[in-house]
Amino acid sequence: MTPRRASLSDAATLARLNAHVQGWHAAHYPEAFFPDPDPSALTAWFADRLADPACTAFLAGDPATGYALCQLQQREGSIFSPGYRRLMVEHIAVAPEARRQGQGRALLSAARQLARDLNADEILLDTWAANTEAHAFFRAEGFEPRRMLFRALP
Repeated sequence: MTPRRASLSDAATLARLNAHVQGWHAAHYPEAFFPDPDPSALTAWFADRLADPACTAFLAGDPATGYALCQLQQREGSIFSPGYRRLMVEHIAVAPEARRQGQGRALLSAARQLARDLNADEILLDTWAANTEAHAFFRAEGFEPRRMLFRALP
């Protein structure tokens, strides 16, 4: 299975595929996520992202049941640290009914190839603490934890 690059015309598909992800996040972190964003606004948000030349999305399945949204990030070196050119996998999701069929692996493979094509130094993704199933998948794909965020209420 080879994912295809999404185009502007795929914004509504990406919005549809995002629904179960958004629902999961809202169920686990209701203080941080809305359960049902406006579909038109969500489609417009994805269209805006797809119009950004530093952003690339991939779709897997026919019809699409998985996607990855990637953003090239660059920073000049400073007195504190060297510069970087990294690919951030901002979203990666496969619909529950299509999991364990290789789509997630294919999406990460496409992201890795994109990172090579862009001469990125590394690939990063972030994940929420409760998403332990995803953590196991990411580790199996060669990702390892790098840093942690801690949260407290005032």
